[in-house]
Amino acid sequence: MNVGDVAADPRYLTAFGTTRSEIIVPVFDGTSESVVGTIDIESEKPNAFPEDVQALLEDCSKVIQPLWRR
Repeated sequence: MNVGDVAADPRYLTAFGTTRSEIIVPVFDGTSESVVGTIDIESEKPNAFPEDVQALLEDCSKVIQPLWRR
């Protein structure tokens, strides 16, 4: 999930009052069946996470995924 303006998203739960945008990338287990964690980054800047940053974080998630093997 990549939210460029958290104030405009009714699903957003405020953790820090200064957050303007947030990206959350799931980390799946080794079988890709269950989410075992997330990469969650917040920014004080709106639209702080362009497509290339999202792609990088998704790649990071895939790199650490094998750590959760059944």
